[in-house]
Amino acid sequence: MAESQHIEVSYIDGNGWWMGNGVEHVAAGTALGSDCTPVVYRPSAIGKTARFHPESGTWSAEIENMASKTYYSDTGVASTIGVPDGTYPENAITAPPPDYDPRSQAVLYKDGVWKIYRNRIGTSYWDHQGHEHTITEPYFELPVDCTFETPPQPEDGYVVRLMDDQWQQVEDHRGEIAYAKNRESETDQDYQITELGAVPETHTLIAPGLFDAWDESTGKWVYDVEKERHYKISVEKNWRDEQLRNVLDRIDQYEKDQNYEPHYRTSPLSDTEYLGLLGYRKLLCDYPDSDGFPFGERPVLSYPEPVEEPPKPTMMQRVLNKVKPR
Repeated sequence: MAESQHIEVSYIDGNGWWMGNGVEHVAAGTALGSDCTPVVYRPSAIGKTARFHPESGTWSAEIENMASKTYYSDTGVASTIGVPDGTYPENAITAPPPDYDPRSQAVLYKDGVWKIYRNRIGTSYWDHQGHEHTITEPYFELPVDCTFETPPQPEDGYVVRLMDDQWQQVEDHRGEIAYAKNRESETDQDYQITELGAVPETHTLIAPGLFDAWDESTGKWVYDVEKERHYKISVEKNWRDEQLRNVLDRIDQYEKDQNYEPHYRTSPLSDTEYLGLLGYRKLLCDYPDSDGFPFGERPVLSYPEPVEEPPKPTMMQRVLNKVKPR
């Protein structure tokens, strides 16, 4: 310039973007620097900007200045776009997070809203079965059917379960046998328990005896003689039938042997033993009708006492018996 003067200018960055307006003193014989231009741009509104093109000496169309626009990651970390003609990155969050204490809290953008999380790293929580877990991440949300409340110790025969957000004692008979109280039922049967909970009213954990019946008044099994009677009748009749078959076989063999010469006979029975078998056969036949059956005494094989024959007379006695008195 021929003489010194003050010139209003627009300042620009290395890429030509407007950085504001001011006045520069230009000494005689010098020129303006490359960081400004006498072609002044005046924004039409706050936040507007334009770009200067030195080759044509003109400003580009005015745009919204995006350089200072702030956006956030889903964990609340702030960033700026940095360039006037920039755009927000994909999935950028423009809503600022709420105020929080980073020493004890964390924020997370989830489902379209910011949420503040209390830092619980290292804290224990329990699932509905009472299993303990440890929190290892800052953005922790308590799962469904879990609690921070320590479960109580289960009582004998029980386990603790979280139900309606409360710890409750639940009966645990898994692996045990549930016995049907109605031993004659076709629908209620004994079974091994596989689920938690109380035993149904139709069953009990008390094992019955072979001849027991359930007594509702005492809640116990009691001996039922009629149950044993039916069983005992079957047992005793089977025993009687087996004994009777054996006796009849021996009697039949003996009676058939009587038709043969002695040296052809195979039955070793004596007459006394034969009579004993006949008596035993009668007792066996009458056994089911005997007093106290089937709880009475079983018939026992016995032999009759042998009949003693009078001694044979001596020779002298026979001679004397032939002499008639005078």
